[in-house]
Amino acid sequence: MVLTTSCAPQGSTSQGREISSLYDIFLWIAAGVFLVTAGLIAWSIIRYRAKPGDDDLPEQFHQNLKLEVTWFAIPQILVVVLFVLSAFALNEVNEESPEPDAVVDVTGFQWGWRFTYDGSGKEVVGTPQEPAKVLVPVGNVSFVLTSADVVHSFYVPDFLIKRDAVPGRDTRIDVNVDAGVYDGVCAEFCGLLHARMPFTIEAVSQEAFQQWLQEPPEGVARGDG
Repeated sequence: MVLTTSCAPQGSTSQGREISSLYDIFLWIAAGVFLVTAGLIAWSIIRYRAKPGDDDLPEQFHQNLKLEVTWFAIPQILVVVLFVLSAFALNEVNEESPEPDAVVDVTGFQWGWRFTYDGSGKEVVGTPQEPAKVLVPVGNVSFVLTSADVVHSFYVPDFLIKRDAVPGRDTRIDVNVDAGVYDGVCAEFCGLLHARMPFTIEAVSQEAFQQWLQEPPEGVARGDG
């Protein structure tokens, strides 16, 4: 499900591009429905407007079975098509890689994020004063989300995917990410400093990522979450 042109952000992950394509399909179908509806209204106004001196009623009819079936069937078909396409896109977004290139445990807390890299002992913690800046490898990355206190929301706009971090529950989100630097925020109001919970994710080559994992933390702020 890929379009040659897009009206929405393309996304920096394969899952985000799937969502972007779905946005485009919804937009073009909605535009088509609007044009047909507006066109029929305009045609009816012009075709059946009253003329000076014409006081006779137009021809009356009780029903038109073909027309009624048509305007019932078309919306039903559109709904079914959009439902199926949405289900395929949701399956793509929720699919979990059996062997991700990196697994990152992410814990939201008031007010910051803790990133722990599975199997390496590497940990980066951000605070409102010093937001977290972390690296991931280009490719399949699994983020396992939870919260230390209230509900937070892990949101990277360029990924076109948002997922809640819920206390006492692990929520996993897998993305196939392109190289680049991406800003993230908490998208769930979580308290006084909710707006000061940004973080930055940089996707680099596997070699650069492995080298970064071996580096000791420098000037990383530690939170109480």
